[in-house]
Amino acid sequence: MNEVTTQRNNQAFYIIFNRPERLNAVNEALYQQTLDALNHADHDSNIRCVVLSGNGRAFCAGADLKAHKSGERTRDERERYIMLGQRVCERIQTMKVPVIAEVHGYAIGGGAEIATSADFLIISEDAQLAFPEVAIGTYVGGGVTLRLPSLIGLRNAASLLLLGDRITGAKCLEIGLATEAPPAQQLKERTAALVERIVKNAPLSIARLKAAINFPQSQDTIFRTEADDLLAIMETNDWAEGVAAFAERRSPRFEGR
Repeated sequence: MNEVTTQRNNQAFYIIFNRPERLNAVNEALYQQTLDALNHADHDSNIRCVVLSGNGRAFCAGADLKAHKSGERTRDERERYIMLGQRVCERIQTMKVPVIAEVHGYAIGGGAEIATSADFLIISEDAQLAFPEVAIGTYVGGGVTLRLPSLIGLRNAASLLLLGDRITGAKCLEIGLATEAPPAQQLKERTAALVERIVKNAPLSIARLKAAINFPQSQDTIFRTEADDLLAIMETNDWAEGVAAFAERRSPRFEGR
């Protein structure tokens, strides 16, 4: 069985974790197949949005502790596993297209790292998210020590990371971690509505904006960098199409050129 399955729906690409019997706990194969799928999506100019979700009762319950408990991995094998997880989260954060994490059930540990890496987090109001690493003597990854405080502030990040607090989707929305926290039965509907909005927008503009907000410049460079990005965009067909569509009072048809 594939640890990850994929689906294409027009300009949206769906990556579905597929270890339902283990609540989609991560292992090397799941990480590698997710990374391969993300790379595929980022190199297909017709894909405008990626959605991450999980089969079964959970989005992703984190590390497969049964595999860790066996104690049979060498240090090199452990490093490979760790770096695969890091590369998945890095890819989500740095790829050109927006990524939506559609979370139900649980997003724990590595699953919470993946969800936090996404540009949009739509989590059902009763789902549970946690970074429990301090309670089991391990450590976080996925750039969380930088990304989480920037998303929700230092105090909220400290509660999640240093206490290992488990919070609901509703709480995620309250503290600014989630984009939306609908009732579970509306989760896919709300994700579909967001996908529809994303794919209508100009992909070249989105790619530059995503890079800018995920990896901000200093005040010394930001004004020049923004000007350079705007100048580059103004030389594209999409910019001309956007201007023409506005003048003609119609919806633009962006092609990513």
